[in-house]
Amino acid sequence: MLKTYLLAALTTGALMTTLVACQPSTTPETVPPTTEDPAQTPGADAGGDMEGDMGGDMGGDRTAYSEVPVPEGAVGAEPTDIALATFGSTEPVEGNFEEEAELVEQTDDQALVILTQTGLADDSVNGMRYRLEFVPEGDQWRLDWVGQQVRCQQGRGSQDWTTELCS
Repeated sequence: MLKTYLLAALTTGALMTTLVACQPSTTPETVPPTTEDPAQTPGADAGGDMEGDMGGDMGGDRTAYSEVPVPEGAVGAEPTDIALATFGSTEPVEGNFEEEAELVEQTDDQALVILTQTGLADDSVNGMRYRLEFVPEGDQWRLDWVGQQVRCQQGRGSQDWTTELCS
């Protein structure tokens, strides 16, 4: 009898450890957006670093996004075209799907694009938003950093842009 309870407790413990290990980390890169002025956000500097000062209210700063691996070869003449080619929808979609790539800011040494997709045909995720940062490479732009946020379907989690998982 004791062996049965012990086996059940060990199995449950192993399952819980596995589930906890699979949850996203809550490092500074996954902190939900705040209402602070991005220029006063930790990581912002006066040197023009995109971590804190690009984007204003449009997409927050890097800390409001979960970092996504940057695909190789994401280079081109126009940052919005690169954003759509790299993370845009490639399949015909149905329903209320909308996609918009907006060039939020562009200077000689950096560009910021926010790619927003809403009306996704997913049970839990209604929308995805990407923050794409570009740097010049010769006479073209190279994708340098990507972050992602989600907005959940009604009743499945946050209705605001967040890094938290939808249920």
